[in-house]
Amino acid sequence: MGADAVFHVEGLRKSFGQNEVLGGISLELHSGEVTVLMGANGAGKSTLVKIISGVYARGAGTMRLAGNAFDPQTPAEAIRAGVVTVHQNINDGVVADLDVATNLTLDRLSGKGASMLFKPANVRAEAKVVADRMGLAIDLKARVSDLSLADRQMVAIARAMAHQPKVLILDEPTSSLSSAEADRLFSLIDRLRGHGVAILYISHRMSDIRRLADRIMSM
Repeated sequence: MGADAVFHVEGLRKSFGQNEVLGGISLELHSGEVTVLMGANGAGKSTLVKIISGVYARGAGTMRLAGNAFDPQTPAEAIRAGVVTVHQNINDGVVADLDVATNLTLDRLSGKGASMLFKPANVRAEAKVVADRMGLAIDLKARVSDLSLADRQMVAIARAMAHQPKVLILDEPTSSLSSAEADRLFSLIDRLRGHGVAILYISHRMSDIRRLADRIMSM
């Protein structure tokens, strides 16, 4: 594994019945860098992401995170280890009926007990910490369902970052965004780089790739 690589995949394989979807994939992710994963539909990108994020079990091969063996059996295990995924469906990463502040603090406060979770002062204080760290200029009292797609995406990413991950996976994050909205997302990703997060960015858009990629992997 490279000296500054925080995440390493070697010879990853996955089959469904007789159909081999991944045939020995290897990749490295580096702290403070964006690695763009591109490839045609059916190339196995989604399967790779689901293995890394604990949705699917690997068939063969190894994964290492920060030098340690990494083999999550569930998404919750992946998150606890330091790998968080923001999926293509923006609403999968937010609770649309709740306000922004509650979305940003659900995961941070849930481990501190229900009595703390529902105290408005704690929710607002914790939400401001997350929002300030991400440079999130969104009304914390706004209901997520009332936000634009771009703002929902920002909230989903900020919520993911509340876990303080070593690796952040962004699956086609600009697929529903306008060019101007995508530019806002790119600015947020630049900020994440500065926090030293290793980002795996799945996209087929050349504009995204030109703007963001430190490294490119094609499947």
